[in-house]
Amino acid sequence: MEWYTILFIASLSIFVVKLLVSWFFGDFDMDVDLDGDCDFDMSSAFSFKGFIHFLVGFSSFLFARAHMETVNIVNGHVQFSFTDFIWAILCGLIIVVVLIYAYKVALKANNESVDPQDLIDNAKGIVYLNLGEGKYSIQIHTHAGTTDVNAYCNDDTLSVGTEVILGRENSKIIIKDIKKQENES
Repeated sequence: MEWYTILFIASLSIFVVKLLVSWFFGDFDMDVDLDGDCDFDMSSAFSFKGFIHFLVGFSSFLFARAHMETVNIVNGHVQFSFTDFIWAILCGLIIVVVLIYAYKVALKANNESVDPQDLIDNAKGIVYLNLGEGKYSIQIHTHAGTTDVNAYCNDDTLSVGTEVILGRENSKIIIKDIKKQENES
């Protein structure tokens, strides 16, 4: 087996194992600023992950080139030209840049969460827990999913499942309005 084949299999195997481990067992640790920009810079390209990405691109070009009919074979071994190595390096760099960009886009899409405090005014919710003394846990639905907020109400008799409309009073979240349940006749 040729060196470029071993490099291709090894780097691709590490890439796939690392990808699967991060999907199923890993917590993707990345800083995201309040403006949504990721702290994913060029230092990430020079990390172990960046090196593996480069090797995948580099070795896959050489592996593909070795299996073309126009390659020189001397003594049973493939002879790569200088331009083959230049193209392989370019393919490796392109893979690194594309995957960094893909990680950045995926991370930004994953972290577009909504602060429940920004959704309070006139938000509709459902009481799901009475915490006592006029404090309730309310479940509100957003485009990013369902979230819970604690709200206060003067009425201490709200039942679970009651639909409410939230608002603010000073710095407290309050239940502004209670949707009356229609009795079925």
